[in-house]
Amino acid sequence: MSERPKIAVSACLVGQKVRHNGDAAESRVLTTEWANYLEILPICPEIGIGMEVPRSKIRLTKIDGKLGLVNPNDGEDFTNKMLSYAETQSDLLAFEGICGFVFNNDSASCGLESVNVYHDDNPTPTQNGRGLFAMVFTSLNPHIPVINEARLSDPRQAEHFLARVHFHNEWKKSGQKGWDAGKIMRFHNENKLFLLSRAPLMKRLLGRLIATRFDEGTHPENVALEYITEAQKGLQTLTKNGRIAHTMERVFGRFSNQLSKTEKQEVVKLIHGFREGVLPRSAPLDMLNQYLTRYNMDDKNLNRFITSVPLEMELMANV
Repeated sequence: MSERPKIAVSACLVGQKVRHNGDAAESRVLTTEWANYLEILPICPEIGIGMEVPRSKIRLTKIDGKLGLVNPNDGEDFTNKMLSYAETQSDLLAFEGICGFVFNNDSASCGLESVNVYHDDNPTPTQNGRGLFAMVFTSLNPHIPVINEARLSDPRQAEHFLARVHFHNEWKKSGQKGWDAGKIMRFHNENKLFLLSRAPLMKRLLGRLIATRFDEGTHPENVALEYITEAQKGLQTLTKNGRIAHTMERVFGRFSNQLSKTEKQEVVKLIHGFREGVLPRSAPLDMLNQYLTRYNMDDKNLNRFITSVPLEMELMANV
């Protein structure tokens, strides 16, 4: 299994000219900043169901309460084709081992949020839809993190999505040869600080889930899937500086007694600066990582928090 997480991406975002007008919508974040750290799998559902380039722009409709995907120029209905393709492709992508999906913005097939929906004969759409492919994929794979490409311009959103992607990749690696109770508990223990920093209530809830499901005799594979699904749901909300800073202080406490007074003050100052928003997350994280290396603290729980997103990606300098 590749060490690099694999993510699916709407093909137009990586420069493929597959949009309805024959253009691409390249995201430089994906093609230049992330490409060296992730395995990117481009996919275009509209091409996947046999549509050509160029083509008419399709739209979401809701007629008599039924959602559809149609060509407004000639009325051709692509709903059933897209639903069938989406179901098959969603299963294939999960089998392929993707750990995340970046969807194109404002697309009747791939949009995650605020997509135009045309109701009956009303020419004015509501902006409350989700692309048909994206809707099927997220329904079938609630354990796989997704993001709208437009949100990648926000460093905090981008970093949080990548942290969820790497968390999912760690889960896949842990269960590569099958799950048992010991592996699930080990994975949970190795990610307690990560969960504490992102979704503190989930740490305890997931521990209870594991204990309850095994008491009920649930198969380990099912427990593992329910675990990652609930974890990713809890991780949907963007974390706050205070949670991250609190977890940094826990890490600091693991070796603070080995530092001089001046060294302790320096670490405390960096964490406080980050908590107050005057320093980037990279400042205290880099310092903590240096001390973990100095004292040979090869602890997966500590490392998963420090490198929830690889430090070499330099995202932490912007959050």
